[in-house]
Amino acid sequence: MFKKILIYLGYTLLLAALAAYFFFSTILTKQEIAKLKCNRIEIAILDSSVNRFVSRAEIGDLIREEGITVKESKLKHINLHNLELMLNNRTAIKKSTVSYTGRGVLKVSITQRKPVLRLETVNGGFYMDETAYIFPLVKAFTSDVPVVTGEIPLTIVQGYRGRIRENKEWVRDILKIGLYIDGNEIWDAQIEQIFVDDKGNLHMTPRVGQHDIMFGKPEDVENKFAKLLSFYRNIIPNEGWDKYKIVDLQYSNQIVCKKRETKNEKNLDI
Repeated sequence: MFKKILIYLGYTLLLAALAAYFFFSTILTKQEIAKLKCNRIEIAILDSSVNRFVSRAEIGDLIREEGITVKESKLKHINLHNLELMLNNRTAIKKSTVSYTGRGVLKVSITQRKPVLRLETVNGGFYMDETAYIFPLVKAFTSDVPVVTGEIPLTIVQGYRGRIRENKEWVRDILKIGLYIDGNEIWDAQIEQIFVDDKGNLHMTPRVGQHDIMFGKPEDVENKFAKLLSFYRNIIPNEGWDKYKIVDLQYSNQIVCKKRETKNEKNLDI
């Protein structure tokens, strides 16, 4: 019985010692952090191999503009949340994560927005990312995505960044086309420009070939691209790239092609 009491007493003393250790070590850690200065800033652009809208030097300048100076600023004075909000408010930054280590290293991770379309409007150029977020063009880098021109049914003020609240149906439809092109290696390499005419019909300009692709309204996307693929696989090898000036995808189950040298149309069942 006495032996059990000693064992329990030993465990109790051990737990008390551990609790005291953690208590005082926590106090010391907080005191050390309170004195710790920002010794270094490490900046990582996580998707720099895809887009180069922002640079490490630019992020460093923004951090310094917030009054954060290496070897001088104390970590306890750096509001990590506010710093993230500031960075996230930059044009092409989708998400930033800021933290620091016990050695005084401020770590900043940046994820950029990924455009799928570029809109050219009367108030300037804008990118649309995969979430329909709009942001202005960036001088430092041009993303190789299809350019939408013509009668774009949106009013975007100069320098705007955010989501469009008007004509959401058109935004949804044009984004669907952008995502479809972006997700397909063939169309990502082939479709260069999308022109919107005064009736809302889309005309696509390919990178290879001199033909106008009449896509029509931004609907039935998968079926229209399937017909266009059939044109490239089954007609171009036999007829050549220069024979047709218009490839019309608007009609069900067929492609209507207009020859370059005549006004005659040829209906091709697919």
